[in-house]
Amino acid sequence: MVDVNSKLPLVISVPHGGVMIPTHLIKKCLLSKAEILLDCDTWSHELYKFKELVEEFVDTPIARIVIDMNREKSDFPPYNPDGVVKTQSVVEKSVWNSPGGLTTSEIQQLFTNYYTIYHRKLEAASSNPNVVLGIDCHTMLDVGPVPGQSNWEKRPLFCLGNRGSDTGQPVGEPITAPTELMIKFKQLLESKFKNYASPNENVPLVTLNQPFAGGYITKYHGNKGNIPWIQLEINRRLYLPGSVDKMPILPSKKDVAKMRSIRNELYDVFKELLKEL
Repeated sequence: MVDVNSKLPLVISVPHGGVMIPTHLIKKCLLSKAEILLDCDTWSHELYKFKELVEEFVDTPIARIVIDMNREKSDFPPYNPDGVVKTQSVVEKSVWNSPGGLTTSEIQQLFTNYYTIYHRKLEAASSNPNVVLGIDCHTMLDVGPVPGQSNWEKRPLFCLGNRGSDTGQPVGEPITAPTELMIKFKQLLESKFKNYASPNENVPLVTLNQPFAGGYITKYHGNKGNIPWIQLEINRRLYLPGSVDKMPILPSKKDVAKMRSIRNELYDVFKELLKEL
């Protein structure tokens, strides 16, 4: 049961829920509202509505397609068109009406107004003595590309990342949360959400670091050492209605109720997980 009078000692980060395009960039953007919504972690503001339930909650209104809080500041096009600022959407459609994307001054303004502020908030939140764990919250497509390969595969309902292996252990760099904590988190999700699994699918309910090991937020803030950090990915088929091609911009009351139910179950998982810390 959700206890609104007792906040969990967590930092919850929701970096990809925004759909806002700054006013001065709207005319330059080639994407429709629907395309912007599908490029972000669709409806994740509703799915991860923990603001009143945790000690620290950080999100942003700006769309991921404009500036991505989960990329390193040096991760730029054309080397990476899906970098911190983008020239292509996830379906490889051009974002801006100029071939080179945004200007240097426009990018710098975005860093000043959004990116730097977001990460400073996370640093401050991580330093709060009342928090013991950070969770960077995302959603993922049901079917997506296999890392490092050209083929696509069906994804699990949940993916937990600590920058390690598929067993949560270090692989060439420090992990951002203890292996034992990752395994416990996995077990709690499997127990709580076992009824959501499709019986005829040969796909794990929960995976560690596959297909996502954790992005820049998990790596940067996890390695600062104040608290452990874990990236949480939820499969969008768990909460999105039907075909994404016919999905409305705003969730219906039924959609909101479904997401609230998932959030409440996550709350129970978080509460149990925190007993390990």
